[in-house]
Amino acid sequence: MKSILNIALCLLFTTSVSANEDSLIVFSLLEQAKQTESTDSSISYADEAMRYAKKQHYLDGVLTVAKHFGNQYAQTGELEKSINLYREIIATNSFSPKQLSTAYNQLGIYHVYMGHYDSTEVYFLKALEMRKRLNDSVGMGASLNNLGNVVMSKGDYDKATSYYIQALKVREQIKDSSGIASSTNNLGLIFYKQQKFEDAILYYQKALNINRKQNSLKKEALILLNLGNIYDEMLQLDSALLYYQQAITVGEMSGDLRTIAMGYGNLGVTQQKLENYALAEQNLRKALKIRVESNDIEGQSILYNNLGAVFIGTKKYKEAINYFNQSLEFSKQTGHLETSRDNYLGLSEAYEKLNQYELAFFAHQKFKLIKDSMLNEATNEQIALLNTQYETEKKEKEIASQQLEITSQQLQVKQRDYLLLGLGLLIAFIVLIGGFVYRTQKQKQLRLQEENLLKDEIARINIQNELHQERLQISNSLHDNIGSQLTFIISSVDNMSFVFNDLDAKLKQKLIDITTFTKGTITQLRDTIWALNKDEISFEDLKARLYNYIKNASLAQEQTKFEFNSDLKSDIQLNSIQGVSIYRVVQEAINNAMKYSAATSVLLNISEKKEEIQVSIKDDGIGFNLTEIELGDGLENMRNRALVINATFDMISEPNKGTEILLTLPK
Repeated sequence: MKSILNIALCLLFTTSVSANEDSLIVFSLLEQAKQTESTDSSISYADEAMRYAKKQHYLDGVLTVAKHFGNQYAQTGELEKSINLYREIIATNSFSPKQLSTAYNQLGIYHVYMGHYDSTEVYFLKALEMRKRLNDSVGMGASLNNLGNVVMSKGDYDKATSYYIQALKVREQIKDSSGIASSTNNLGLIFYKQQKFEDAILYYQKALNINRKQNSLKKEALILLNLGNIYDEMLQLDSALLYYQQAITVGEMSGDLRTIAMGYGNLGVTQQKLENYALAEQNLRKALKIRVESNDIEGQSILYNNLGAVFIGTKKYKEAINYFNQSLEFSKQTGHLETSRDNYLGLSEAYEKLNQYELAFFAHQKFKLIKDSMLNEATNEQIALLNTQYETEKKEKEIASQQLEITSQQLQVKQRDYLLLGLGLLIAFIVLIGGFVYRTQKQKQLRLQEENLLKDEIARINIQNELHQERLQISNSLHDNIGSQLTFIISSVDNMSFVFNDLDAKLKQKLIDITTFTKGTITQLRDTIWALNKDEISFEDLKARLYNYIKNASLAQEQTKFEFNSDLKSDIQLNSIQGVSIYRVVQEAINNAMKYSAATSVLLNISEKKEEIQVSIKDDGIGFNLTEIELGDGLENMRNRALVINATFDMISEPNKGTEILLTLPK
């Protein structure tokens, strides 16, 4: 028996020595491949390492060499070679579950670089499932973090937040500082996308400090890019440029072409905001060159969109449309909703500037549809809930840790003095009981408060639902009863004109006036129903309705050129009274211009200032002297509507110089 045991120990020792020897040989060959300046020699050393690992059936070595080759291909833009290499080694080797999870994870990373998000998610999920069965905490953290990155790129923020928080929990349990930095950085990115900038900066700075201590250049460069993005959004553009330049410098130190491309791309966007269009185009084209050479479809999509924005700034609208369409083609291939959304917004603006209102309206509707689908109220609530759950669990762990420290101190007291031990235990017992009673009462109070808040919220929702139902009933009644009655009046008047052919001219004209007035009333009724059915009206909804009105006006009066410009950047919400009042003022002003001014052009312009929104309707008609004519009911109606919504109303007109109506609304 002893002899058999000795033989087994010898075999185990021999196997261990052999594995160490194989590792050293493969490592040595790869180091020579990295250090040699000749490309051919580098490939030769790496090939020799692969042949040796396969011959010795050293599968960890096979994966190590495959990663070396895969990263080399990725840096030169030959990502298909990276993917095909991993598929080949998976098919021809019997890897253990741990080794196979590593291979699947690496395959997912290469698909990320190519923008193939669906394939990426499949491979990361395979790797995660294997690592869970192996109880591999390090691997689980990496897979969860990678999955968060993928679904975030697809616009699914609540799912991404869930993955990041799961990854952070796993990494905190094993005290993986590098992993904690990565997950913290990604949570910062989620807050950035929600425009919670202060929270995002806090998370990013934590991640940056950890990575600088570890001298992790690639991760440091990415965090610098993200900080630049935040300051760019906050319009602190000098700070943004500084962080982007730092990111490019760090990226060049690490040789990371993808980070360098991102840095130049972001520099271009910020220079565009500063209206330095030549510098903006120069930096964007530097980034595009890298993206094209690496066959990065997603990166090309973003950069074509940015170039389109530059040409909007230089008023080269047709060139801008070409770039937006190129970007849209790529973004549809990758399923990248953010870029598709931005493309449609850019196309809407370009078509608007070219007075192609129908195309502008169609593009704007597409933009709004994608925007609403990406981030709604339920998504924000889910993200906030997940973050709150994480912070709560973290605090509970800290409390438990503090309780353990108190217990340890009590044990030390016991060793010093037996008499004080009894007294200390008694005091500790009283404190614990008191604390328990206090905590129980506190939790009971909190539960009661939460129940009351929930009841209040349910009551509020019920009231809103009742109000909404009442609005629907009113609008349906208006549509079914008053609308049908008005339609009957029009039909009856038209029949009278047809039956009584011998009516005199004055009576015929009176019947025509009644028909025209009734049709206008139906239009106003529809507008009222539109406003009545909404709790809030966004400026985007109002803008779309004004687009449609301008389009109809241009068809009704072809001799007049109508233009509509809007530079709103804020997401402004109006109540139904504000929305319909602004619409009516614009409608009345344009109708007056069409009827009385003999104008050849009418311009509707909506502009945003620091604390107000200004709506201007300007024509080049005959104008008039404000002090010499008596103004009618239309002007008084416009003034009253402005007064109701706390807006100021002004009219500017001179003979032969046209008329301008100004409506100024505080934000």
